[in-house]
Amino acid sequence: MKGGPRFSAVSVVGACILFSSSIFLWLHASKSEASPQIILEVINRHFTVGLEIPSVYLRVFSDGTAECHTVKYTGDEPDVVKRKALTPDDLSELRTVIENKELLNVKKKYESVNIVIDSWMEWIVSVPHNSGTQRIQVLNFSPGSARERNTPYPDALVRLGCSIWKLRYETYGDEIYRDKPHYLADGCKNALTSPD
Repeated sequence: MKGGPRFSAVSVVGACILFSSSIFLWLHASKSEASPQIILEVINRHFTVGLEIPSVYLRVFSDGTAECHTVKYTGDEPDVVKRKALTPDDLSELRTVIENKELLNVKKKYESVNIVIDSWMEWIVSVPHNSGTQRIQVLNFSPGSARERNTPYPDALVRLGCSIWKLRYETYGDEIYRDKPHYLADGCKNALTSPD
């Protein structure tokens, strides 16, 4: 064959190997870029004058990203989203709280321990486990008030709720009670300290 391009068997095989390797690396990279999974989600529902107004209170992802949205009281507020990367220690502490076997034993619903007149907040807490997603409904979370009324929450729920307040404060900057972050003011002081 005179004048035409010449390809050797070696160059054709080499090109096929190069092409196959490129596809393999691309597929492998796509798999490793999978979206992080939600490991904790808290939806806040504000009930007032016959309305139920939901907002994303806190989401924590498996890569350590915490995300909070505006707490909505009327439903007309702009949805401001703030994110924070948790430190490896903070993520490890949270995993210890949500993977605590005692958390699996808490009730599915906790009523308000305070008198409700016309408005209240409710958390719908979702924690994925291997056996399925655990959902806990807590009206007006207040470990201090619950203890004062001799109806204390289980320790696992107090640690979870106080951790939620702490992460919310550190990510979004709200949840202040009498000039202190809520997690320092309402029965959480001892819940967030690890035993030595």
